[in-house]
Amino acid sequence: MINAELKVKNLYKTYSIDTKKIEVTKNISFTAERGSMIWIYGNSGAGKSTFLNLITGIDYPDSGEIEWGDKNINKMNNGERAKFRLENCGLIFQFFELIKSQTVFDNASIPLKIQKKPKKEIKEKLMPLFEYFDLKDLIYKKPNELSGGEKQRVSIVRALSCNPKYILADEITSSLDSDRSNQVYEYLRKYLKEKNGVGIFVSHDPIIKNYADKIYRMVSGSLNETAGE
Repeated sequence: MINAELKVKNLYKTYSIDTKKIEVTKNISFTAERGSMIWIYGNSGAGKSTFLNLITGIDYPDSGEIEWGDKNINKMNNGERAKFRLENCGLIFQFFELIKSQTVFDNASIPLKIQKKPKKEIKEKLMPLFEYFDLKDLIYKKPNELSGGEKQRVSIVRALSCNPKYILADEITSSLDSDRSNQVYEYLRKYLKEKNGVGIFVSHDPIIKNYADKIYRMVSGSLNETAGE
């Protein structure tokens, strides 16, 4: 596929529990085009989150190939994988993963601080995002002062702070109402088109069907294209 930005070939992963081997992904082959939003849904335990961890290099497959553009994840060591994620991937987690002792601004700026960006540049990058996601009046508050939806939006801003080409999200709108969910998906669809990037969204939220270019269902470690729920 000429425009394929993500190429996954025969991705196979197992876990061992006592003496039993559990197949989590079963020889998945998959491509995603530049500028596309991909929705993956399925029952809990089907292998969706493991799939995200594998394609971002957080976890290692038993076998199979993963390529983002001209970068082959399989050939990277742990340090190279971490650098790839920092520079290219916006990761949005279901449980926010915010540091309790840090303010909203400091939490969102972590990827930029790791890259040693100057304070002025950090502020210039973050403030438009805080404005769009209605967080500008909360930047000096700490996570325990926020609602679940506010925490979720902070995690989205953090993921976007480094202008990543790829967005990988696990239940990105689980704490948002439908209006907020639409706001998020509209922004990310436009963002990915402009970046020629790829977004992989694991979600039970049917609203994303209105924005996804392709829809896949994960069933017992197998990934199949579908028209959606």
